[in-house]
Amino acid sequence: MHNFDGDLSFRGATPEASVIKLKELIDNEAKLPVKTVCWSIGAGSDILYYPTKVASTWGWRHTKYSDDPAWKTRIEKCRIATEAGLDAPRIVGERLHERGLKFVPSYRMNDGHFTSDPLEYPLTGRFWMEHQDATIGTSPVAAFAGYKHLLNYARDEVRAYRLAVIFEAMDRYADLMDGFELDFNRFQIFFPPGEAQRGAPLITEMVKEVRARLDDCAAKQKRAMSLIVRVPPSLKNCAWSGLEVEKWMQQRLVDVVIPSPLMTLSHDMPIDEFVRIAKPAGVQVVGSIYGRGGYVWPFVANHDTVAYSKEVTRDPDTAQVLGSILNQRQLGADGIQLFNFSFPAFSVPMVAAINAGLTREHLGDRRYQITQSYFHDSEDSYEYRKQLPVALKSAETTKLRLLIGEDLAKAEPGYVGLRLGLSGANKAFAPLAMRVSINSHAFHEGDVAKQLVVTTGKRHGNGSHPPPTEACVQWPVVELSQLQAGWNDLEVTLLATSLTKPLQLVEAEIGVIASSSLRAP
Repeated sequence: MHNFDGDLSFRGATPEASVIKLKELIDNEAKLPVKTVCWSIGAGSDILYYPTKVASTWGWRHTKYSDDPAWKTRIEKCRIATEAGLDAPRIVGERLHERGLKFVPSYRMNDGHFTSDPLEYPLTGRFWMEHQDATIGTSPVAAFAGYKHLLNYARDEVRAYRLAVIFEAMDRYADLMDGFELDFNRFQIFFPPGEAQRGAPLITEMVKEVRARLDDCAAKQKRAMSLIVRVPPSLKNCAWSGLEVEKWMQQRLVDVVIPSPLMTLSHDMPIDEFVRIAKPAGVQVVGSIYGRGGYVWPFVANHDTVAYSKEVTRDPDTAQVLGSILNQRQLGADGIQLFNFSFPAFSVPMVAAINAGLTREHLGDRRYQITQSYFHDSEDSYEYRKQLPVALKSAETTKLRLLIGEDLAKAEPGYVGLRLGLSGANKAFAPLAMRVSINSHAFHEGDVAKQLVVTTGKRHGNGSHPPPTEACVQWPVVELSQLQAGWNDLEVTLLATSLTKPLQLVEAEIGVIASSSLRAP
């Protein structure tokens, strides 16, 4: 599956150009091994890309952003297309069917992009402007005060409004759609602080109404339609948000559940929690793959200064994406949804490499990482708690769990290595000694000078969390039998050293390089 941002809907200078660009986008999609496209019907929750009678459309009001150079061109393109009556989801759905792909309209249940400046922002809709008293009032996430502007699902009029949008879209695309997606992950906040548990049954009643309406559409169209929900990455996070996902699965209110982090590629999201409940109920669990990861350098066998001299970004490479997919499959995922991937970052060659790796695992490079926390994480709220970064303290053992989505002993790779990323201490990271074990097998003990390389490349982007990786240690894994498919226990102990500053472990991964990659010129 591929979830497309609605922002890709009207990109042409004229309505005709927007139609051409939309069709070209779907034609490119048809080149990928994607079976279902979930298309966001709006820019956020309230500015829709079809002639809605319920919500708002581009150009419904003029604000300071209409003349802002960063927004003016986009607003104008969208306004012109809207006034011409373009219906982006219908154009997309028809093209998808022509190309043999399934079409699923997707609706963001409480998108928060407008909350940075709600009175002026282009993505603020008329309903919000007229119901400012129906917001949650206080953000349940201290780091993001703007979330206080999100609509409060405890209010009857808010739920009625959201259902009206969903029902309008269902009726409008009943002849085209193969299901409907409720995106509770953009964003995962629906109630004021401390009220999610009490309000959760209200959202469950909404899901029941959507299920009934979708079943009615399917009966009239005489074909099956799936109800898909995107939700926070763990059952604990779902409960925090006021989403009774366990009940939805047990009562078969939904057909597909997609646990997903908010902003980063995950290698250890606990989707097996969902799988254990979903399987007996006949519900599918689909993993989520993001187009952004941590600030980590590419993994190479020649661990030297050259490998760490370039600029590093959050764009994941093919090996990271493949490792994440294999890990989610290992935990029981029935499929994968790509989210916030677009061309050219997510290219046809990249997908071809991933697809080859999924069917013939020994062909592709893959990386199995312990997922880092990132600068927008709010762990134990809508995000599951990450293991990294973690402070290393002298003579204390740090215990970590690393997931590997295959039996490497049977894969015949060209090179397998364990890499740890460090931050802090002193510039030379010396003297530094560590004890490392994997699944109780002694892996290294003593000075790491021979395995350590200090990074010199530039870290692109803002944010100080997690701290930048300032040095890496890497060892080849010779005895692949020490690694197992599934969870692996990694223990790291900082031995007595003369480091004068605190030291943090910010990265940990098993990198796998295919024999074919080592032979390449």
